[in-house]
Amino acid sequence: MKSASFIACAALVLGAAPALADNGQVFDHAAQQAAYSSMLPRDNARQCFNGAVIAGANRAGAKTVYVQSTQGIYQLSLASDCDGLNAAEKINVRSSGSDLVCPGEMADVVAKTAAGPQHCRVSEVRRLSSGEIKALSTASRR
Repeated sequence: MKSASFIACAALVLGAAPALADNGQVFDHAAQQAAYSSMLPRDNARQCFNGAVIAGANRAGAKTVYVQSTQGIYQLSLASDCDGLNAAEKINVRSSGSDLVCPGEMADVVAKTAAGPQHCRVSEVRRLSSGEIKALSTASRR
């Protein structure tokens, strides 16, 4: 009987210990998720595009390429002239080994040619605004 009452008292004391240890700190779930979650979107996630799915591409000079993806139209500024784009049958854009390409990140255009893939370094990725797209389409009609 003594052991049963001892166990009951121990359970009561141990059950109340967390309440006695409360020092006013409150767990902030949002802060925890923001600090440690890899599932949260990047700040510019709406600006990113899938570089494996390019619907169209046009060159504007030696160092500018416009690509159209399902997310919008992007201007890619090449680090140097890329002759591989002249013979490209298909292009993909990759960033840090991933197909997800975001403005502000370094990227590569992979031009698939009959001679094999040609890599062209991109120094800047920028999503065009609706006004810039309209200006481009107006200029192309001239």
